[in-house]
Amino acid sequence: MKFRGGTADDCTTLALILDAAGRRIPAYFWSLYAAEGQSFFEFGRENIRTNDDGKSFHKNWKIAELDNKLLGAFFGFRVANPYPEINYKEEPEWWIPFLELEEIAAGSWLLQAISILPEYRGQGHANALLARAEEEAKASGAKKISLQVEEINQIALKTYTSNGYAELARRELIPFPFSQDTGDIILMSKNLGA
Repeated sequence: MKFRGGTADDCTTLALILDAAGRRIPAYFWSLYAAEGQSFFEFGRENIRTNDDGKSFHKNWKIAELDNKLLGAFFGFRVANPYPEINYKEEPEWWIPFLELEEIAAGSWLLQAISILPEYRGQGHANALLARAEEEAKASGAKKISLQVEEINQIALKTYTSNGYAELARRELIPFPFSQDTGDIILMSKNLGA
């Protein structure tokens, strides 16, 4: 497996990967901002392709390739410490638990999205992507890597646990229009060695 930086040519696949990793949250946000008649995936793809201030901008992604074929990708960032003040009255109610968990992760490198395309799942590639994400986190100077996962996503939860991630906090998932998930959102973290 090889890794490379994301490019504008990857944006269609990255939109799919981001929505899969985010369990439909990205698609819902895109639906709120898409122009009338515009596909929300088109909006999300364009955001990844052109919004160089956005955290999900294509250059912020690491692409995993096998035999020159994209099999998965991830991106993350250092969470500001101190965490910026948020006026929760201006945020959608269902989004607040995610923000609260991100605040708890202040100072760590947050693995915002990680996913493998369906045809490559179940082959052990997730461990390699996680290891590379940890390298990126260390390179940023972070001493800890964090991530959020819904407890209903048992496959991801088992993968993170088997790779040394431990629960740090949790919040109840509040349903939003595109979601059918239930349970809690779990913040997990792992200390990064020297």
